Amino acid sequence: MPRSRPAFADQRLPALRLHLHKPGSPVKLDGYLHERTDGSIGSLSQLVRGAALEAIISGSEAITRKTQETIEVDQTAADARQEHRRSQRPRRRRPDADTA
Repeated sequence: MPRSRPAFADQRLPALRLHLHKPGSPVKLDGYLHERTDGSIGSLSQLVRGAALEAIISGSEAITRKTQETIEVDQTAADARQEHRRSQRPRRRRPDADTA
């Protein structure tokens, strides 16, 4: 049976040895991670790896949503996220729509 993406991400983090990382935090961000990566395992790996490097360089030693927001992912995932956000926005009604 295939592994879920949050479980995959959570299993990779112990190898990173981030001292302030809270186990299970990727699972809590599963919706966010899927939105950012469009479900692509390659994009997920890129995002987690980039956030881990940033956590080490900054000294925070923890991967957070705020840290992940600073990481760029591949163009396909970025485009999918933008499209998802666009489709989630409520559509504005034109003021003259009621008079037609």
